[in-house]
Amino acid sequence: MKAVLDRDRCLNVRLIAEEVGLPKTDIHRIITKDLHMRKICAKLVPKNLSDVWEFLVQNNTTTLPHPPYTPDLASCDFFIIPKLKTDLKGHDFGTFGNVQAAAMKALNNISSEDFLHCNEEWQKRWNRCIRSQGAYFEGYKL
Repeated sequence: MKAVLDRDRCLNVRLIAEEVGLPKTDIHRIITKDLHMRKICAKLVPKNLSDVWEFLVQNNTTTLPHPPYTPDLASCDFFIIPKLKTDLKGHDFGTFGNVQAAAMKALNNISSEDFLHCNEEWQKRWNRCIRSQGAYFEGYKL
């Protein structure tokens, strides 16, 4: 199983199950419990980019090949949301307004040092993304 994932990290559970001949439930269990991975791949390709490409070509804009979104590089996914979850977890706020107020307080309490650390982590992540040639890498030690 690990060899299949190492060869192509963009495979989803169904494709891996077909390739190795095991049920999807077993594949999911192996990935999450045995390999300690949270996700296998991110569906990174938008349905229709023709309008965007047309605009970029008309305006002589240089583009670089990269996915439009990857949770590996989104600071909200690896920094802000986990921080909010930690601060808000286990509390009964009663109303939506109380949740909003607690979230704003938690966000306002994030220090400059925390953001600096986030930026350093982001740089490490984009280097891992480059080394993995854009493949999804969460759970891998690159």
